[in-house]
Amino acid sequence: MKPFLRLWRRHRILTSAFLLAMALAIFFAGRTIFFVAYWADPARQDLPPEPWMTIGYVAHSWHVPVEKLARDLDLPPPPKDGPRPSLERLAEERGQDFEEFKAEIESSLAELRRLGPPK
Repeated sequence: MKPFLRLWRRHRILTSAFLLAMALAIFFAGRTIFFVAYWADPARQDLPPEPWMTIGYVAHSWHVPVEKLARDLDLPPPPKDGPRPSLERLAEERGQDFEEFKAEIESSLAELRRLGPPK
């Protein structure tokens, strides 16, 4: 503990920057571990589309590119930042009920899965 106190007294700014960097590294490592564990769970693989999901969530669950899924459904690519509309809201904007839109999504997912990854 004495070496740290000596370092703190002599280099407060550098010590503070180091502690901040360590806190950020721990935060992002924890976040990464959480997301890896979340998406590795078999219960989250190939989930049927639900009204609360977004296009990105469905694409991630099915391991298909979100841009291709959006293009197949004649939707603009989802925004990188900001709110993403739910499938229910997208269906309303298209003038469809959710079940019709869900059938389109499932058809597109089956086709994208059949084609496989680009070569």
